[in-house]
Amino acid sequence: MEPDIVEIRPGVYSVLVNGQSFLIHESVSSEWVAVNSMEWLREVADPRSRAKSRAAGGPAEREVKAAMPGKVVRILVQAGEAVEAGQGLLILEAMKMQNELRSPRAGIVAAVRVQEGNTVTSGQVLVTLE
Repeated sequence: MEPDIVEIRPGVYSVLVNGQSFLIHESVSSEWVAVNSMEWLREVADPRSRAKSRAAGGPAEREVKAAMPGKVVRILVQAGEAVEAGQGLLILEAMKMQNELRSPRAGIVAAVRVQEGNTVTSGQVLVTLE
C-alpha cells in the first residue's frame, strides 16, 4: 500500500500509512526530523553514490544496520548461509510497523549479531556479510 503524503505547510507533512497517521516536521538547517513529536536523526543516502563507489572498487557493504530503534521480530538467515542481493535477512518492528531488512549484496552471512526479541538502537549492526 502506497503512503498518502500531504504537505500541510513548508517542512510539515501529514503521512497516512496502513491507516496510521504521522505528522512529520523537518528542518533544512538541522540533521533531525520530528515524527509524531519524537525526534530522529535524518540521514540521506544517495543510492547512486553507493553504486558508483562499488563500481570504482570501493568497499562493498558488509554490515546491515538498524535505521531506527526497534525490536527484532524474526531472523530469516543464519551464519554461513549464502544470500542473494535483496534477500530478506530479518524482520524489524519499528514505530508499530514491521520492516524486512534485505541484503545489500550477494554474499555469505558471517554473523547474525542479534536474537529474536532483542531491542536494537539506531545504527546498531544486525548482520555482517562476507
